[in-house]
Amino acid sequence: MDDFLSKIIDSVRARNEAMKAALGPNDTARLVAARQDTPRGFLAALGASSGRTKVVAEIKRASPTTGVIREDIEPGWLAGDWEKAGAAAISVLTERNFFHGSVEDLQAAREATRLPVLRRDYIIDPYQVPRSYGTGADAITVVVRAVPDDAVLCDIYDSAAKLRLDVLTEIYDQADAERALRLGERCPNALRLVGVNSRDPATGETDLSRPAAVAALFPESTALMCLSGIRTRADIDAVRASCPRLSRFLVGEALMRSEDPGMALRALLKD
Repeated sequence: MDDFLSKIIDSVRARNEAMKAALGPNDTARLVAARQDTPRGFLAALGASSGRTKVVAEIKRASPTTGVIREDIEPGWLAGDWEKAGAAAISVLTERNFFHGSVEDLQAAREATRLPVLRRDYIIDPYQVPRSYGTGADAITVVVRAVPDDAVLCDIYDSAAKLRLDVLTEIYDQADAERALRLGERCPNALRLVGVNSRDPATGETDLSRPAAVAALFPESTALMCLSGIRTRADIDAVRASCPRLSRFLVGEALMRSEDPGMALRALLKD
């Protein structure tokens, strides 16, 4: 596991254990019971791969590779603006220490839009799944290489399925892809939606040729998404030309750095 990822995972694990100790064993059950609605369909909102370009717009305050991106934001206003601009869904980075996010950002975004909202975080413990559900997420991200134990990964997928949360399986390279394919034999929802990250986790640099090469390993039944590195419509066109199945894109930093995030999204969606 890469050094920066190890630091993030250590931080998340420590926070999980502190929450378990402070809140007690019944806290997740309370959160689940208190939720007033059912999850909005994140995967359904992304549509068929042969359709128009779909963008999941991401609220991302900071990054461990680039530092602070945009701290002074209103998540609800951003989510509403992106819904009007044509976003298929909203993603919210909720990790606190390295990305400066929070579940409060997620809740504010979801209250302001009818779109499904993805909790993008490091889900490394089944304990985090009902907590994600209880705080309003419609889907969660599972970074394959962040959870070395296959049994724990399957527990996470099974818990999400029981709560009707969609899961975005996030991978970086062929080794991650091969592990996800093996997991799919035991946990079918591990292969329903796979996001290929174009960022090199060791260097932080992006290479938009990476997703197409890895995406080819997955069956036609897997919905595919390109994560990271998209800045312009030309980037989207290049990825789609190399792999037409990659018609879904998660875009955060380029939108967050724009003076007009809604207009920036409209430019990306011009098929």
